[in-house]
Amino acid sequence: MKRIILWVLALFLPFCSYSKTVTYYQDSGNIPIGGYSEIFTDPADTCTIQDLVQTDKFVAAGNTIPNLGISSKAFWVKFTIQNESELEELLLEYGQVIIDEISIYVVTPKNNKIVYTYHTGEKYKFSKRAYDYPTYIFSIPISKGETKDVYLHLKSGEEIVIPVTLGSTTTILDANHDKGFIFGMYSGIIFVMFFFNLFIYFTLKDSIYLKYVIYVFSIGMAQASLFGYSFQYLWPDSPWMANQSVYLFSCMASISALEFVKTFLQMKTNAPLLYKGSFVFTLAYIITEILSLAGYFNISYFLVLTNAGLICVYILIVAIIIFKRGFKRALFFLIAWSPLLLGIIISVLKDFDILPANNFTNYTMVTGTALEVILLSFALADRINILKREKEESQAQTLEALLQNELIIKNQNILLEKKVEERTKELSDTIADLKQTQQQLVSSEKMASLGHLTAGIAHEINNPINFVVSNVKPLKKDIEDIYELIKKYENIDSLSGFQNEISEINSFKNEIDYAYLKKEIGSLLQGIEDGAGKTADIVQGLRAFSRTDENVFKRSNILDGIHSSLTLLNTELSGASIDVVKNFSDLPSIECYPGKLNQVFMNILNNAIFSIKENKQRKEKGQLIITTYVNNHKVHISFKDNGTGIADDVKAKVFEPFFSTKEAGKGAGLGMSIAFEIIREHNGDIQLHTEYGIGSEFVVSLPVNYTK
Repeated sequence: MKRIILWVLALFLPFCSYSKTVTYYQDSGNIPIGGYSEIFTDPADTCTIQDLVQTDKFVAAGNTIPNLGISSKAFWVKFTIQNESELEELLLEYGQVIIDEISIYVVTPKNNKIVYTYHTGEKYKFSKRAYDYPTYIFSIPISKGETKDVYLHLKSGEEIVIPVTLGSTTTILDANHDKGFIFGMYSGIIFVMFFFNLFIYFTLKDSIYLKYVIYVFSIGMAQASLFGYSFQYLWPDSPWMANQSVYLFSCMASISALEFVKTFLQMKTNAPLLYKGSFVFTLAYIITEILSLAGYFNISYFLVLTNAGLICVYILIVAIIIFKRGFKRALFFLIAWSPLLLGIIISVLKDFDILPANNFTNYTMVTGTALEVILLSFALADRINILKREKEESQAQTLEALLQNELIIKNQNILLEKKVEERTKELSDTIADLKQTQQQLVSSEKMASLGHLTAGIAHEINNPINFVVSNVKPLKKDIEDIYELIKKYENIDSLSGFQNEISEINSFKNEIDYAYLKKEIGSLLQGIEDGAGKTADIVQGLRAFSRTDENVFKRSNILDGIHSSLTLLNTELSGASIDVVKNFSDLPSIECYPGKLNQVFMNILNNAIFSIKENKQRKEKGQLIITTYVNNHKVHISFKDNGTGIADDVKAKVFEPFFSTKEAGKGAGLGMSIAFEIIREHNGDIQLHTEYGIGSEFVVSLPVNYTK
C-alpha cells in the first residue's frame, strides 16, 4: 500500500512545486524520482562530469518519468538525494533496459568531490554488472543526514526514458522479483502456446501452425529482449547480440505475423490487392534489420515503431474487409488481434512521448501479446473443427445422418420440454409445501417458547398468590381480635365505674398481645401488597412481550421489550442463580416491529440461560451482562454470558435453520434463524463473538430510522 501511495504521489509531481532534492526516510519504500530530476542535453557528447558539476544549464524534467524520445544526442540527468534513514547505502534503479550507455557519478555537493562512478549499458557484458537483474541498479554510498548529487550520463540508439527509482536494498530487489514473476508468467504462456501448436503441427502437418509457432517464438523473444531477460540468460557475454536482438526478433515477429495472417485469412483469395500490398511491409522490415546491422540504430528503431503501428492498422483493416465479405473466421482473428493492436498502439504512443511511460504503458505489449497468443491458439483450435466439418459436409451419407440426428433431437426436445414442464409443476408444488412447512415450524417454535414461558409465568404468579393466601387467615384472626377488643369498649356502661371493664380490657389486650398484633397486621398487609404488585409486574411484562402490534411498524423504546423478557424469565434466572448486569444507557425510540423484536430478545436470552446452565466447568457464578449504547445512528444491544460458548467448527451454522447445539428434543433449531430474519427485516445486523468454554456475546445493531 505504501508503494502505491508513493507512485500515486509521483504522478502528481509535475503539477506540484518543483524540488530537485529527494529525501529518503526509513519507511519511504521505493520513490520514483524522475520528476525531481534536471536534464542537460549534450548534442556532441563532449561534456565531462567536471564541466557539469559547475554548470547551471540543467532544465527541470517536468514529468514523473521523462521521455527524451529517439535521439543520437547524449543526455545528462541530475538530482539530489538526502538520506534521513538509518541505512548506510541506498539503491538507485534505472528501469530502461535497452540503452547503449549509462554512467553514474555520485558527487558530494559541498566540495564537488566524486565519491562513486560506474559505467554500464548494453555495450558492456551483462556478467560485469553488480546486480544480476535486467534493469540497471547502482549502490549509492550515503549515510544518515548526508546529501549527494547524482549525475546520469545516457546515450542510446533507441528511445531514452528516465524511469529512475530510489529505495533500499530490500525494496528495490523485491520489486525486481515481482517484475521477474510477472514476466515468468508471460514466458510460461508463450512456452505452453509454442509447444502446444508445435505438437498440432507435427500431428496435422498444416503449414499455418508452423507459421504460428515461428510467430509465437519471435514475439516471445522480442519481449524478452525488450525487458532484458534474453541478455541476462541467453547471451550475457555478447553485447552485440543484446543490441541486435531487439531489432532481429521484432522484425521476425512482424514478418511471421504477416505470413500467418495471409494464410489464416486466405488473403490471396479473399483480398488479392491487399495481399500484394503486404510485401511492402516485409521489405520495410528487411531494410530495418539491414540498417540495424550497419549501426544506424536511431533510424532502425524509428522504423520498427512506425512499421509496428502501420502493420497493426493494416492487418486490422484487412480482417474487417474480409469479414464483411462473409469470411466468418476473420471474426476470430479480430477478437484475438484487438488486445495486441491496443498494446502496440499504446506502446508506440509511449515511445513517441505522446503517452507517459509508466507501469501501465510499459506492460501493455506483454499483456497484449499474451492475450493475442492465447486467443489465436483458440482460433487455430477452431480451425481443426472447421476442417473436420468441411470434410463431413462433403459426404452425402454423413449429411443424411446429421438430418436424422436433427429430427431425433427435435423429438427429444419436445419430450424434454414436456418433462421440464411436469417437473416445474412438481417443483412449484414442492416449494409451496416447503413454505407451508416453514410457517408451521416457525409457529411451532413460537408455541414452544410460549409453553416454556407459560410454565415460568405460572410459577412466578404462584409465589405472590401464596403471599396473599398465606397472609389472609392470620390477618382475619387478627382483625377478629381487634373487633372483640372494640366490642368490649362498646359494652362499657357509661353510668357505672370503668375500673372493672378497663381491667378486663387490659387483660384482653395483654392476652392478644395488642402491640405485636398491630405490627403483624402491617406486615401481613405489606405482604399482600407486595404479592399483588409482583403479580401486576408479571402481567404487565406478559402484556409487553405478547403485544398485539407484532406486525405494526411504529416507533418504540426497545428497553421495554428487554425488561419484559427479563421479567418473564425471572424464574429461569433465579433458579439457575444467574446474576443479570444491566448496563443500560438512554436509547432513542426506533422505527420497528416491537413484538417481533421481543421474540428476538427472548430467543437470545433463552439460549444464554441454557448455555450458562450447561457450563458445569465454570467456577464462578453464572452471569448475563446486557449492555446498550448508541453509535453511528444505530442502537446496539449486547448480550454477553459466561456459558459454554460455541466451537469454531459450528459457529458459522448458528443462524442456519434447524441447527441447534442443544440435545435432541430440547430445541427445534429455529430460534436464532427466526431472530436473524427479524433483524434483517429491520435492516439491522447481528454479530456473534464466542470462545468455547468461556462464553458468547450476541450484538444486535438496529438503525434508529428505518430506510428501505
